[in-house]
Amino acid sequence: MLQDGNIATAETNDAPLFELRNIQKKFGSVAVLHDLNFQLNAGEIHAFVGENGAGKSTCLGLLYGLYQPSAGGVYRDGQPVRIESPSHAQTLGIGCVFQELSLAGSLSVAENIFAGRAPTRFGIVDWSELRRKAEAVLAEFDLDLDVSAPVDSLPISTRQIVEIAKALSLNSKILLLDEPTSALTPDEVNALFVVLRKLTARGIGIVYVSHHMSEIFEISDRISVLRDGRKISTCKTCDTTQAQVVGEMIGNAHPGDVERASNELGEVVLDVQNLSHPSLFSDISFSIKKGEILGLAGLLGSRRSEIVRAIAGLLQGYSGDIFLNGNRSSFSSLRQAMKAGVGFVPEERKTEGLFLNNTLGENLVASSLKQHTKLGILQPHSINEAAYKAIDAFGVKTRGPSEKIGSLSGGNQQKIMLAKWLERSPDLLIIEEPTKGVDVGAKFQIHTELQRRAAEGMAVLVVSSDFPELVSLANRILVIHDGRITGSTDAKDASEDTLLQMAAGLPTTHSTNNNLATNNNQVGF
Repeated sequence: MLQDGNIATAETNDAPLFELRNIQKKFGSVAVLHDLNFQLNAGEIHAFVGENGAGKSTCLGLLYGLYQPSAGGVYRDGQPVRIESPSHAQTLGIGCVFQELSLAGSLSVAENIFAGRAPTRFGIVDWSELRRKAEAVLAEFDLDLDVSAPVDSLPISTRQIVEIAKALSLNSKILLLDEPTSALTPDEVNALFVVLRKLTARGIGIVYVSHHMSEIFEISDRISVLRDGRKISTCKTCDTTQAQVVGEMIGNAHPGDVERASNELGEVVLDVQNLSHPSLFSDISFSIKKGEILGLAGLLGSRRSEIVRAIAGLLQGYSGDIFLNGNRSSFSSLRQAMKAGVGFVPEERKTEGLFLNNTLGENLVASSLKQHTKLGILQPHSINEAAYKAIDAFGVKTRGPSEKIGSLSGGNQQKIMLAKWLERSPDLLIIEEPTKGVDVGAKFQIHTELQRRAAEGMAVLVVSSDFPELVSLANRILVIHDGRITGSTDAKDASEDTLLQMAAGLPTTHSTNNNLATNNNQVGF
């Protein structure tokens, strides 16, 4: 835990730090947890894994006082306890970092870290002491950051670290982390893992939730697998394998890599020539053919997103030429691009991709309203038919087309956002981070559908910072660094390490004429 901004040794005893015994949880008449047992020991990182809807978030909610169990008991240091609220959990030494950040953007880094707990002198905030304590907390991350800067001025990755630092500043003996690396670069992930190991060395127990199996096997001591609200297994990480864990998560054999689209490609759908934008990107040239999946790889800040947004009409002020199906195109809006045959699936589903207060059916047809209208009136039967088709195709867990999209898990929201654009059957589909924050089962379903559409002739441009995903999914990969293409390769010849080197702008001995040399070390799920 942290005292005066520094990590201090946590006390340990023979009893688990935290325990759930025979827990059941219902929301109304729907049971989401069934006789679940879980123990967190001092000095360990215990990973929760499972598909979206498996019960991971509900378990975290019980541990943090967001929910009360319908049956069963919660124990802290071997003693029964009822955690009334998150503030009560914090007094018990429990800190939590959820995937959706809770920082106040207009306040400074220091004010966020010590929100409601700022040091005072004579009844007035001691700003010098506040900054000193915040800097001491962030020093654990080797992060040189102006703690007086407003959080809104920081990149998402840095905000994530500030959120974790805030939880640690609460003198937590138990730390709950929900997808803590979702917005971090590889270097930042490594820095976070160093801090987590420091914490466990001092007796702090950590519950770690992530969809990234490589992270789970690198950082955790034990793994508990959840499926459909039931605990399937708990074992030491060193005693299991990724394939075994994934099999337990999805209830069948590991799906492995999806089959790549055929090498027999059609005519050029998109041809980009010398695309440039002042201060953003320059000299971007590439093409995509019918039936091809082209990966655009890059780290955060590489400007890969700006490039595809210019193509889709969402960014203006560029020079160069864009040809769609042989016609010179310069879209002034996404609507124009849509009419020409472009589909665009954004990275941020909650803020850019979905209407959270609308139903699943309404979201599904939002980009294809004309297909579901008659004499200008929306046809409920047509909407429901399309919705059930998408639910079946993607295995969406939902009560039906009338359920609010905001009540679905992140993975199911992602599936519907993709299905929304596939409903238009675009000639070119641009998709950013297609499996961000989704479990391995949803990832496989999304990849399978993209491969199926490519096999039917659709051209797909995939933007991702998940390099193993691109190696598994794409036909070819372009690598972007600082707004420039630094390399290209056939995906079957790519290795994750070489892609990372090129994405970081580092020289690599494995590339010739901007193409990667053959490497058979495939990276799958």
